Amino acid sequence: MRGGDAGAAAEAGSPRSPDLYDLSDDSDYAAAAAAASDHTAMRMDLVDRGSDVTARLDVVYEKERVTIHPTQYGSGRISGKLRLFLQQGSLFLSWEPNEGADSLSTSSFGVEIEKYRNLYTIKALPLSDVRFIRKHTPTFGSDYIIIVLSSGLAFPPLYFYNGGIRELFATLKQHVFIIRSDDDPNVFLVNDFQDPLQKSLSSLELPGVATVANAMSRQNSLSFTGSVDETRHGADERLGEASSMSQYGSKQKHKPNDPGRDLSIQVLEKFSLVTKFARDTTSSLFRDNSGAHGYGRQQHEYVFDNKASDKYKNQYVTPEKASIPSAPLESDPLPLVWGKQRDCPLSVEEWTAFLDPEGRVMDSKALRKKVFYGGVDHVLRKEVWKFLLGYHEYDSTYAEREYLTAMKRAEYEAIKSQWKSISATQAKRFTKFRERKGLIDKDVVRTDRSVPYYEGDDNQNIVVLRDILLTYSFYNFDLGYCQGMSDFLAPILYVMEDESESFWCFASLMERLGANFNRDQNGMHAQLLALSKLVELLDPPLHNYFRQNDCLNYFFCFRWVLIQFKREFSFDQVMLLWEVLWTHYLSEHFHLYLCVAILKRYRQRIIGEQMDFDILLKFINELSGQINLDRAIQDAEALCTIAGENGASCIPPGTPPSMPIETDGCLYVQEDEVL
Repeated sequence: MRGGDAGAAAEAGSPRSPDLYDLSDDSDYAAAAAAASDHTAMRMDLVDRGSDVTARLDVVYEKERVTIHPTQYGSGRISGKLRLFLQQGSLFLSWEPNEGADSLSTSSFGVEIEKYRNLYTIKALPLSDVRFIRKHTPTFGSDYIIIVLSSGLAFPPLYFYNGGIRELFATLKQHVFIIRSDDDPNVFLVNDFQDPLQKSLSSLELPGVATVANAMSRQNSLSFTGSVDETRHGADERLGEASSMSQYGSKQKHKPNDPGRDLSIQVLEKFSLVTKFARDTTSSLFRDNSGAHGYGRQQHEYVFDNKASDKYKNQYVTPEKASIPSAPLESDPLPLVWGKQRDCPLSVEEWTAFLDPEGRVMDSKALRKKVFYGGVDHVLRKEVWKFLLGYHEYDSTYAEREYLTAMKRAEYEAIKSQWKSISATQAKRFTKFRERKGLIDKDVVRTDRSVPYYEGDDNQNIVVLRDILLTYSFYNFDLGYCQGMSDFLAPILYVMEDESESFWCFASLMERLGANFNRDQNGMHAQLLALSKLVELLDPPLHNYFRQNDCLNYFFCFRWVLIQFKREFSFDQVMLLWEVLWTHYLSEHFHLYLCVAILKRYRQRIIGEQMDFDILLKFINELSGQINLDRAIQDAEALCTIAGENGASCIPPGTPPSMPIETDGCLYVQEDEVL
């Protein structure tokens, strides 16, 4: 440790160890700290709404134009004022949005931004509830931070377009105990009195139930408003306070296909993605029934009456009039009569018939329809998947595909050589490379090890899996590697049995699903919001039940959406399901209709047993291995067909797996620090 840093800690008069008190490894923080200490605290009065008591409030840090991005569109912004203030001897953080329009978008999406403005207000967050703050410094764009609570729950990124992060940390250092993590230099642990207790993010174990430590944080931490109407504001605030604060438990029991490989996906689900902030915010958003916002909200909607014995009766009702029927404990036994029976897989003879003499697919829609209804014979997957994933164009010839394969193989080797050439000496000075390599090394040895192709020690296929993921982290600097990506790559490598072709097929898939792994969570939030609207359209009684039980965030479906049902079905079934989804035959978002179909199938049991969020989450996880895939696809097809344009209008443009909307030449606006 540097002697200057130790001296700075000693000058602060802290009895704590100088090694633990060290915050930075450069002199800029010391300068910022000196400037902050000379700053005269601004004073203002804060009147508690619930009493006549006036509390003295000392503002010790204030920064304008601290911005959030409430949607998946990077052009949409809401700027606000970030403050640190002392009240009754405790340090609090607040963020309040500015008045008036602040969206940089000139499109209609800018109007949609306004409805989120007040939903993201942070009234008073006690710093005693903060576990750590992660600082991001992307190569392009502005710095931002993510605040994670002691429970493992996270706030959305706060962007500092006018600087100010150094001053923020300098001020924090004066009032709370804050240290830099040994394993991740971008993580600053807050109020960490246990030494050593510095674990890397990839191995952090989270508690089973998240609770806020004190009553003040429960009363003052977050304020979410769904309407400017004062009466509605009060109702929503009370609902937000009463909402459940549970999250995925670190020992959540479910039935994975591979029981030896759960840690990485559990961490991904539990750590920062499933957040109280996101849950409460989306719940407040969904509770707002104003017709002025939301994609394709209809005044009247279809309800499928499951009591019909031989067919469904369509009736129009409004959401307000929809009632929750009494339901038995059994799952709904009635299939949707419109769903077609599953067909035989695409055979070699049928595949050959689709090709002209030069190898072009003559009717791509008919081919996708065939795959949608029957899947692909395994011997053909190596060839057909390249078309479904976009690696090959449907109108390409044999010769063009052969040339492309050779060119892509050379390009892959060139990208791979970038990290292969890093020496041990260079790696010591390349923190991000070590972090990503360490995370990948941990994940690949847990991925699908029950599948013969990946089982056993010293399995060369595991090495290839690792090499592809490391190469992808160099190919896509912005997105890098995130836990869960190995789940998508493993079946692709199993089918392709070729490193280069597996890489490019995986890269094509990530062009559509990469937003699932954005740290700002907007890709996942967009899909869960669309899922909520689809359930409201296709099954209002179930949606109303979720509303009454504070489940409108639909985070119990998080795992389904994140890795596209990888945990719910066997390895062979997952390959069949994914090739059905990749056809985009009825919808690019067929996986969302599949979610609706499964929820609808178990609607009577969910309502009959009066499941709250925690019970529902456990129930959904324990469905792993018990869902009839063919029946679920049939039901989803029926729902997609009946929903039609109304269903499509529930899904915002750019929602994964739609191709992302590029902004400023960048696909991943809210990226992590790059290599």
